Amino acid sequence: MPRLAATVLVLSLVLPWNAVLAARLELPDGQSVDLEVLQRQVVGPGCSGRLLGLKEHPFSEAQLSCDAFLSFALVQASLEGKAPPDVRERLKALLTDALGRARTPFRNTGSTQVAGYSLPRSVLYRGFLLLMLAGQERAGFSDEAHRTLFDALAAQTVEAFSKQPLLPSFGESIWPCDNALAASGLLLHGRLRGNEASRAAGERLAAHLVKLLESPGGFPTQVDAKGRILKKTPRGTVLAWSAAFLAMSGHPGASTFANVLLKDFCERVFPGAAACREWPRGVERAADAASGPIIGGYGQGATALAIAATRASEELAGWHTDLRTTAVLGGIQKHVSQPGKYPLETTLYVWASGLRSW
Repeated sequence: MPRLAATVLVLSLVLPWNAVLAARLELPDGQSVDLEVLQRQVVGPGCSGRLLGLKEHPFSEAQLSCDAFLSFALVQASLEGKAPPDVRERLKALLTDALGRARTPFRNTGSTQVAGYSLPRSVLYRGFLLLMLAGQERAGFSDEAHRTLFDALAAQTVEAFSKQPLLPSFGESIWPCDNALAASGLLLHGRLRGNEASRAAGERLAAHLVKLLESPGGFPTQVDAKGRILKKTPRGTVLAWSAAFLAMSGHPGASTFANVLLKDFCERVFPGAAACREWPRGVERAADAASGPIIGGYGQGATALAIAATRASEELAGWHTDLRTTAVLGGIQKHVSQPGKYPLETTLYVWASGLRSW
């Protein structure tokens, strides 16, 4: 049986049919997303490994990002009493996908056995998975198997950070910003599971990232295993990414990162709308896989992630609103109205618009 047909059949058996027809995710600006179409696409055919479907902007971790962003959005909705009645089953399907095919892009970091699963050592993969498990625990949907995996993954991550201050995302490449996911995941594990080792490791890691933010020249994009800076030039996506994920655990470093991002990279392009640069003012470089398209110096990736970053503090609400206005002017409504065609962009926007501390 084709994968999509099998997925549709399984969901139709485990989900109430009236919920399947009516399930939607509400956005703060009054828009809503057809959750059923979005979920079927993410756990069925999957998410394209290209930003906006453009071959010049590859995004290898798209499937894991879709699984995670949609999972986060469902947890956020659940904590606000707005989740569909079948949210537990939806979260389980997303986690199953993350534990399966979504591992593929991270194979070059090696793998290790965690509670019966062969999982990549990538800090980006570990961080996403820790946060997905934390979300299920926070929303009250974890079962014993999930908790066993959550505890084992946290313990192995703590051990890895005891040997090296920052961990690689792909191969030997260490992007400090990707370590922000693990920092929040460990902080949440410590809080939700009463684990002091996880809490302490998460605090140390978050403090290390904030210290790097104070480096001469700004937050580095890439370092080596000894902490030596390989790519010094700071980037808008990197700062926004770090701020957004630290905000999920409510760490104060999230606001620190967000404020630097807004001060050095973002501007109100006209009253009521804002955008962020990928590169520092005065630095002219082309777009790449991390930035997404760059238009007039403003990066789509940096601007989109800044929507999430500005959820770090209520004091940034004005910036958050203005950035969402820019997204609407840039056509985000076209994407969220076609979640089957743009699952990555839709899941990112839904998560970023409603991001909250757990």
